[in-house]
Amino acid sequence: MSKRKVRGIVIEASNKGENDRWLTVLCKDLGKISVKARACRKPNAKLFGCSALFSYCDFIIDDHLQFYQLLSGEPLTHFFVGCDDIKKLALANYFVSMTNKMLKHGQEDNEFMYFLLKALQALDKDINDIRTIGYIFEIRSLVILGFMPYMEGCIACGAENTGYFTPEGMVCPACAKDGDIRLTPETCLALSEITACDADKVFRLKYNSAVKKQLSDCARIMMNYYMNTSFHTYNVMGYVKWY
Repeated sequence: MSKRKVRGIVIEASNKGENDRWLTVLCKDLGKISVKARACRKPNAKLFGCSALFSYCDFIIDDHLQFYQLLSGEPLTHFFVGCDDIKKLALANYFVSMTNKMLKHGQEDNEFMYFLLKALQALDKDINDIRTIGYIFEIRSLVILGFMPYMEGCIACGAENTGYFTPEGMVCPACAKDGDIRLTPETCLALSEITACDADKVFRLKYNSAVKKQLSDCARIMMNYYMNTSFHTYNVMGYVKWY
């Protein structure tokens, strides 16, 4: 066994036995790992503050053969302290559930980790309206993983005059199919902006209601196409009136 210090965020926490907890932690330079936190649920446990969902800490872990064991942790940021907003908590759970689904164990992705932290910070600090934060996270996270929609012309025939969106990119009216989304020029520009904007600024982007609705539709069909899965937290979000 060997001790090491890692910086990471807890993206999944499952109770085990009477007082233990299994954590999934997205770590800088190490990727997604499984960590066992022993006796962290006891009253006044020293690991209590660093073993909860959304905890962003500097962890000291022991390297076992098949998993890591949590020895201590120094919290860096406390997200959603005292939060009782069901919409925020549902969306935050959706973010970490999607992150857990998208990334493989041991897959180093510091860019995605930084982006997730910015998303949780934006949600926690009310940097933008909640639904805008949601669709920006969906679109940009897929872009980080390599699913960049092609915006420079029709992906089917190469025509410059497009206007319809598919999960893989834009198509012209002649190549558009049922289910493709017709976008205004303003939405096309906004979509390009979301895919290219710096992670420190992307969640501050603001659009009018019509553009937000189309961007939300774009995010929905991209998620359905590339993720092909359902999240319980997303189902909760479906009952929330965002606009």
